[in-house]
Amino acid sequence: LYVQLGSAEGNMRGFIEGLEGEDLSAMYTSLKQAADLPNFLRPLIAAFIDERRGGLVKTVRSGGISVYEYWQRLADLSVLRKSWAKMVEANDYVAILHPSLPLPALFCGTSKDLTAACSYTLLANLLLWPEGTVPVTTIRKEEQCYPFEEIPANQRDEFARNAQMTMAESEGLPMGISVLCPPYRDEVCLCIMKKIESLVEFSAKPSAYMK
Repeated sequence: LYVQLGSAEGNMRGFIEGLEGEDLSAMYTSLKQAADLPNFLRPLIAAFIDERRGGLVKTVRSGGISVYEYWQRLADLSVLRKSWAKMVEANDYVAILHPSLPLPALFCGTSKDLTAACSYTLLANLLLWPEGTVPVTTIRKEEQCYPFEEIPANQRDEFARNAQMTMAESEGLPMGISVLCPPYRDEVCLCIMKKIESLVEFSAKPSAYMK
């Protein structure tokens, strides 16, 4: 849903217009190429690449989607927001804690190849709920790996290989958790973050950056 809404206009139009004549960064070249793929080629290309990237290729439409389709996606978004609000209220949740990212800090220029790693952060953007991140630990020596054999077969793809490269030599990099609160509860979010900080007392220096 996030990708459908974010790419609704097609061909990264708003992104390009926002540059106001500046050249597109080379980091985004592959994303622009994917956005510009002819729609008739998308199913064929998706069939020859891994499932997750193929799903993204089929979701995005060159030229954008129709007004009717856009309103349907907005209706889906409304349903999503109402269902989450109802779930939180029914269970009397004050906040939801979840991993900020499944990976430590990414290498410069690799975020375009690891969009799947940002999936945890997309929910707060869709819901428009306040969220904050707190560092709680660092990667230990025995954790700097991403074993293929422990993930589903259909996820042993390009995303996973890039994640494996990110985990290599990541000892010492910080990892955090995110605090997600219902709308207009910003002060509650900050209060919980402060409480976590006081309990964890995270003070480690990111030694991996110093190498």
